[in-house]
Amino acid sequence: MKTLTIIIITFLTSCLNLQDNSNDLIGKWECYHKELEDGTTKSVDAFSGEEFEYSCDGISIKLNSDFTGIDDTGIKFKYQKKDSILTLGNRSYVIEELTKNQLVIRNYGQKGINISNFRTKFRKID
Repeated sequence: MKTLTIIIITFLTSCLNLQDNSNDLIGKWECYHKELEDGTTKSVDAFSGEEFEYSCDGISIKLNSDFTGIDDTGIKFKYQKKDSILTLGNRSYVIEELTKNQLVIRNYGQKGINISNFRTKFRKID
């Protein structure tokens, strides 16, 4: 009986922790850093040969508790979090880090690694 009670308490506690983590997504997020999956932050323009740094260009998203969101251009979308995969509209990302103040996502493709898999870092602004 003790073992069953411990298992039930452990299960309920883990469910509550998962719920709290999902609630961390709710709010307004602003991008502050973008890099390739290997950590590269700069590239060279193929046409001009000039070096440039990857930029977020002021990207921000707001995620609501009803699983809807809106980006900085006013486009509305639905989002879903399943395990470590975050789907924003029709794009999927791997959640590398999620805290109350920071979200780090990486492009996710079911076909594997792509040359342009970006890691994007957001901070909560509200």
